[in-house]
Amino acid sequence: MRIFKRKTQIVAIVFLVLFLSACFNVRIIENVKSPDRYFKKAYGQIEEIHRRYPDRERRPDTIQILIYEEKENKIVKVSTPIWLANGCLDLGMWAAEKEGEINFEGRYDFDWSDIRDLSRIGSGLLVEIEDEKNKVLIWLK
Repeated sequence: MRIFKRKTQIVAIVFLVLFLSACFNVRIIENVKSPDRYFKKAYGQIEEIHRRYPDRERRPDTIQILIYEEKENKIVKVSTPIWLANGCLDLGMWAAEKEGEINFEGRYDFDWSDIRDLSRIGSGLLVEIEDEKNKVLIWLK
């Protein structure tokens, strides 16, 4: 009986990993000298979202992340369902607070509860970071 229970747990874990990996789309594009065309396309998508939903009234389905690392000449594109991103935020914050390593609420001048349920924010631009060498763009679609 104990062996059967162990095998069931292993099968469940493998199934969960396969299911979540199917939901998480990561694409890495190497040898990128100029990220302009990738970011132009992303900004076009964001502008369309804001044009169609100016008050951010549409609940997003996915979180999109576009990162350019000049040092490595790479573009990293990530797309994942919003429910998975919310679950990761909740799980990460719960684990860190349980361990006592990070007090998110006390360490940062930011109300983390604002992003615990990303779908409340509505579709559109979430974060835009740019320095001389790197770019990060995060939006809800």
